[in-house]
Amino acid sequence: MAGIGVIVNAHASGNRRKPKRVTVFASIVGQDGFVVATETLEQLEAALVEFHERRIDILAVCGGDGSFYHAVSAAVGIWGEHDLPLLLPLRGGTINNLSRTIGARRRRPESMLAHVVKDYRQGKTHEVTERNLIKVNGRSYGYIVGTGLIVNFLRLYYSGNKPGPARAFGLVGMLILSNIFGTSLISGIVKPFEADITCDGERVPFRSFTLLLASSVAHIGLGVTPFYLSARKSGYFHVLAGPSTPMQLISRLWRFFRGFPANLDTLYDNMANHVRIEFATPQAFTLNGDLLDPVEVLELEAGPKACFISG
Repeated sequence: MAGIGVIVNAHASGNRRKPKRVTVFASIVGQDGFVVATETLEQLEAALVEFHERRIDILAVCGGDGSFYHAVSAAVGIWGEHDLPLLLPLRGGTINNLSRTIGARRRRPESMLAHVVKDYRQGKTHEVTERNLIKVNGRSYGYIVGTGLIVNFLRLYYSGNKPGPARAFGLVGMLILSNIFGTSLISGIVKPFEADITCDGERVPFRSFTLLLASSVAHIGLGVTPFYLSARKSGYFHVLAGPSTPMQLISRLWRFFRGFPANLDTLYDNMANHVRIEFATPQAFTLNGDLLDPVEVLELEAGPKACFISG
């Protein structure tokens, strides 16, 4: 057995609050692993190259969903799409949707890592959940991609001093009130954009959109599970796109929370293996909660199947 490689994103919010986390992790893995704190993408790639040379069996990432996107994208470039080690997400960031979707048994990163290390030492089989990653423009890999209102919401969310569930719920409440009273906040979040979108060669029947989301995991945060088709068929992901108005989306919130279809005529709701989005003007997008620069084209493909340790 070659061991467990642990990446700790030094910039993740949970890790900043726990400056001794690297030392604690090192004591947990002992001689059975390697713990590296990274502050730059260059340091991340160097750590992953070292882990690959040491032939680790498990790659753990302590950070949020954004940390995982950077780590997995770099790992695919090093290991290849079909030889990835087992992946262990450890909640340490602002957004941790992956851990919720795979049903991670323990919330605290230290407890989860200790549990996995114990099973590893005893030679027990880990509980795993398989999910296809989404390949974005041929070079990045994640599991939630979006543009439109999700980007504008995240910009507002990150602008606060203390991002977290309380702030996110507060913003949702403010947006509902803004829609009721007709203030400018909601119109600043729900801005239409124009694009031509094809899913598996079939054109989505809209030209104007307020949101576009693609996901291979069920959760988007705050207990909302709109992607009920995300694990329905191997090699596919769930796509939601359309010109839905704020009132239409708000009226379906309870369905999104329950993981039911929205049943909106203004929302394309289907599975896809390949999606191409050509924007009329360049649009910023989000990948696993990270905000990325505007692009003219987004090409989304079902990526490699990754095995995530859930317990």
